[in-house]
Amino acid sequence: MRPRLPIAVLLAALSAACDRCQAPRPPQSSPGGPQAVALVNGEPVPAEALDRELREAQAGTAGAGGGLEVMKRRIVDELVERTLLLQQARARGIVVGQDQVERALLRVRADYPGTHFDDLLAQERLSQAELKARLKEQLLLERLFEAEVFPQIQVRPEEVEQYYASHEAEFQDPESVHVLQIVVASKDEAVQIRDKLKKAPQTFAEVAKRSSIGPEGRNGGDLGLIGRGSGFPEVFDVCFSLPVNAISEVTPSPYGFHIFKVLERRPAQRRPLQKAADEIRQKLLRDKRGRAQAEYVAALRQHAQITYDDKAIASVNP
Repeated sequence: MRPRLPIAVLLAALSAACDRCQAPRPPQSSPGGPQAVALVNGEPVPAEALDRELREAQAGTAGAGGGLEVMKRRIVDELVERTLLLQQARARGIVVGQDQVERALLRVRADYPGTHFDDLLAQERLSQAELKARLKEQLLLERLFEAEVFPQIQVRPEEVEQYYASHEAEFQDPESVHVLQIVVASKDEAVQIRDKLKKAPQTFAEVAKRSSIGPEGRNGGDLGLIGRGSGFPEVFDVCFSLPVNAISEVTPSPYGFHIFKVLERRPAQRRPLQKAADEIRQKLLRDKRGRAQAEYVAALRQHAQITYDDKAIASVNP
């Protein structure tokens, strides 16, 4: 996580807070407590947090590249930044209620049907209480950014127009066709259906609802617009040589045997600004927010007392 931000107002409050900070000292742990790999304004970043994040990074792809020591330093920096942001959220009086945490947990759980959610927690050796704590931290950070970073960020209409003008190829839509399809499991069945449809092409949607094994069958086989070269070109390219309302020959694929009907053809064209504007606005907004978060963290770092314990970092080897 690399939060970011450019807010001058925050600097005064940070300076006042840092006036009360002690001079930098080597990270220490409370007696019997976990060893600290860093101190952030006197608050320890425990080695066990580094150990946990390091294991997760190694299990996935998040920490790929650079070697173990580089990965550890990156994770420690992220933990330091997270601690700084949580300190700032507390200083600003930002709170997240337990009901909000519970709702966030339900949203996460909804992505994992059946027992998959509990299986994942067991696999990650993570309790629901620990997950709720992480969700609460994440909600706090989101609230902090929404309060102190994002309100200052705007995308002006002229910025959208300038991006559109300077990224011509990005909004070039390929030639496309609006296609209906019927897909069945056997070639013999497909041939029989094709022969009947050639005599009565207007019944295509009805036959699709009755016979197609594709999920779009319930909608009359409607695949919507397909751009040239998208999806499975070796299957759908036949549609680009098919006259409107004609019935295709049987086309095999790994999924079965297809019959197509083209309802409409659209030439390659540049998407007009009116249709591209919202996509551009969202992209520019994401970019600006990312830079703003980076500047925000840089400002917090500049006014914080942060020390690292290299020996404690080196001792973490999951």
